[in-house]
Amino acid sequence: MVTATNTVIKFAWIFIPLLLMGIVLNLVIGEVPIPIRALFDPTNTYRVIIMDIRLPEVIACIVVGANLAVAGAVMQSVFRNPLAEPYVTGTASGALFGALLGLLVYARLKTTPLPSIVLMPILSFLGALLATVIVVVFGRGYWLSLILAGIAVSILFSSMVMILDTYLLTIIPTLPAVIYLLFGTVSGINWGEDVIMLGVSIPILAYIVMSGHEINLLMMSDEVAQAGGVNPRLFRNLLIILIGLLTAVTVSFTGIIGFVGLMTPHITRLLISSSDNSRVIPLSMVSGPTIMLYANVVSKVLMPGVVMPITAITSLIGVPVLLILLRGGRNE
Repeated sequence: MVTATNTVIKFAWIFIPLLLMGIVLNLVIGEVPIPIRALFDPTNTYRVIIMDIRLPEVIACIVVGANLAVAGAVMQSVFRNPLAEPYVTGTASGALFGALLGLLVYARLKTTPLPSIVLMPILSFLGALLATVIVVVFGRGYWLSLILAGIAVSILFSSMVMILDTYLLTIIPTLPAVIYLLFGTVSGINWGEDVIMLGVSIPILAYIVMSGHEINLLMMSDEVAQAGGVNPRLFRNLLIILIGLLTAVTVSFTGIIGFVGLMTPHITRLLISSSDNSRVIPLSMVSGPTIMLYANVVSKVLMPGVVMPITAITSLIGVPVLLILLRGGRNE
């Protein structure tokens, strides 16, 4: 118990300062550099940049990082597969298809009672759920089957996304946000979108954190979960729905950001030397946002004057992690 507590403390000593530094860097770095001292007494111009542009992006990075990290940790436990995460399993592609479908419905039926900011997450959730169900049905058996099914579903939905994207740009040429949804970015996020993401994410994340013990039982086997008083089928389906919601609300406003859900739980488990979800999940809610914040900083400075897609940055780290895990799984 003492050892477990010490590892958590060490983890906190590493990641909390990194998280705070990442927040500061995101506030001061951008097309208009802001002196650190101006954060405490900003001029009117700096105040507008911080409050209307940089701070919403910071909050989005934190929420998205937490959502994807928790989604990855839960999927890896529920499916008992170290490679499971929304990007690899096709859930994110399904969510993106749903989000674009919502945008299309809103564009064609402007009398719809729901604004696009609400319609997109709803259809995005249905798309994420559909993709996950297809992968679960066709990916049973060997651990690699889930990933192969995920790749197939991801390609399928990506194809439909390209068709929708082309059509949307045809009927609404002044819609650059569609392009950014394909690559993943927090640029242009606003307070309204942050509020929706927080409103959906906080209760789901809180429930999942409190369910760490039950997720541990399900990770062992359905029999162990049943013996521990958990209905494995009902609980697994509930978790799939909740992960679909987290993925949907993320993809609807930031697009697909890959590999954060894959690498963050593994980095957390490695640092605390434990697979106990009652610790892995809440600590991933610290390491995930930290990774997102630094990826966002790199996306701004890598090419001056241009904001690179965050997925390009996270993939540079995530793909090697995926290859290492694939090699390890093959050796087993």
